[in-house]
Amino acid sequence: MMKNSCDKYLPASLLLAFLLMSLAACGGGGGDSSVNRGALTGLSINGPSSMSEYSTATYTATASWSDNSTTAVTPTWSVNSQMASISPGGVLSCLPMDNDQAVTVTATYSSGGVTETDAMDVALTNVTTIPFTAQMLSGEVLFEENLYGGGASDSYLFHHNADSTYVAYTYEFNGTTESSGRTTGTWSIDGSGNLILNYVGGATFTVKLISDSSTGMQVVVDDGGGSPWIETLEKTVPVDPVKLPGTYVNNSGRRIGETWIFASNGEGSTTGDGGWVFTWSVDTGILKVVFNTGYEIWIYARATSQSSPTSYTRLKWAFVSITPTGNFDYYYGGMDLTRQ
Repeated sequence: MMKNSCDKYLPASLLLAFLLMSLAACGGGGGDSSVNRGALTGLSINGPSSMSEYSTATYTATASWSDNSTTAVTPTWSVNSQMASISPGGVLSCLPMDNDQAVTVTATYSSGGVTETDAMDVALTNVTTIPFTAQMLSGEVLFEENLYGGGASDSYLFHHNADSTYVAYTYEFNGTTESSGRTTGTWSIDGSGNLILNYVGGATFTVKLISDSSTGMQVVVDDGGGSPWIETLEKTVPVDPVKLPGTYVNNSGRRIGETWIFASNGEGSTTGDGGWVFTWSVDTGILKVVFNTGYEIWIYARATSQSSPTSYTRLKWAFVSITPTGNFDYYYGGMDLTRQ
């Protein structure tokens, strides 16, 4: 806090030097700069030592300096195998393979005429898949939700009808605007036990099953246009109308703080969009809420919902909006409601 006295008494050249020293002391000059840190003395890689087939992992690098300080730096990345690739930002992608592999990730960084290198061995684990059966999927509704920084999210609801038709609902929110869509197609199981999804319009997805439990499935998805990827799909379950009545507050997704009230007489209300009243009922396990405007939402309970013997304590759901004439209007995505 000596700016005034410095301006008054220091010559211009000394003042410039003083300001540059002050800037460096306060951390100015960029994260990779070695100003006032001395010479580069070492480099180390940080990241997981193993990863599974089809997955990705992020690696970072830390430089050491002769003044005993360390800083995060952006090195040049490389990997010594065709079974994996690494981006300039340090994201390692594991490609499809037939057995376990070991690769070496290398980072190289230079500063002040000094170059340091570090290497890390990473074990790539082959993913064993198991065959789908028609019984696993017929009538099954699966849910996926991904939450990102800034409140952004995307959600998917996949409905495998017993007649081999297929409906996929999509919801996306980029932090500012939201959009929703509906795609139809057919599903089948091929001779290798893979799920084949054929969408109207020509897109085909091949899905392999990694694991199956009472709450969800982990799968590998291949759209034929790039590297396959792993998804975790949550199963939906029938809504229990006996456990439903009560007051809930949403604590996840787009509508945090929204209150839903379900009365035992089949009536209810929500504070969303300024407040609405509705009637509710459960039909073949689907919670159907009909608003006083005539719009209806079909709510699918997620398998990770929690309850006591008599009531829901945490009700997770996804819902589809239907117009008064029965047409698809909107797919919202996920909600996570806690009983009050």
